Amino acid sequence: MPAITPKSSSVVGTIKVNQDTVVKAPQDTMPKGASFKIQLYKDAINNDDTMILFKQESALGYDPNEDGLYFQGNGQENLGSFSGDGRELAINTLPYTPGMSIGLFLTAKSDGAYSLKIDYQKNLPATTQIWLKDAYLKDSVNVRAKNYQFNIIKADTSSYGTQRFKLVIRNIAQ
Repeated sequence: MPAITPKSSSVVGTIKVNQDTVVKAPQDTMPKGASFKIQLYKDAINNDDTMILFKQESALGYDPNEDGLYFQGNGQENLGSFSGDGRELAINTLPYTPGMSIGLFLTAKSDGAYSLKIDYQKNLPATTQIWLKDAYLKDSVNVRAKNYQFNIIKADTSSYGTQRFKLVIRNIAQ
């Protein structure tokens, strides 16, 4: 009996069918090179974004050959993501795992209305959802389908920072 080749080249493991045959088990995967940017947006001049790239052979922690550290500039707002080892990144290259979570950090120099939105996407399957979870308002939205509007109140440190937002990436069945 020949081995069965899954449509995707990624493999979770093997399943022993009998003593002579091994079948590869497909994994909930992300195409190589799939990526997106999420943007913290106040207006056309005041905005910042962070890039998420998927590469199965990448490490979850910071890798100077694949990730870009975040350096705060002089802009009015700042947005980045966290590596698996807690480093602040502007470019985060990581392997996809179903239901994975990516922490975000954001700051702004002034109170006001802001939004988080997908600014760019490449090779993401139509079945991929990017859920933005807001711990402050206990809300969530699929930002591939809708921008997320919120307020930052400088006097309330829970309205911004490192604990408010995270992204949860998952694929749904067609």
